[in-house]
Amino acid sequence: MATETVLANTAATHPIAALGATKAFLIAHPIGVAVVGASLIGAGTYWAMNKFMGEKEEAAAAEAA
Repeated sequence: MATETVLANTAATHPIAALGATKAFLIAHPIGVAVVGASLIGAGTYWAMNKFMGEKEEAAAAEAA
């Protein structure tokens, strides 16, 4: 009798716990994707600007000398 009660309680609470984790994932996933994507875009832009602006500054310094 005690085993049946434990199994019934476990089966009843498990989908609710899974639903809570799913809801948390569905809320956090788009936010995480947005943060990671924005970080990659920002880092790429920073790298590209430094690369291209650095070449112009080096060329200007070479022409002045």
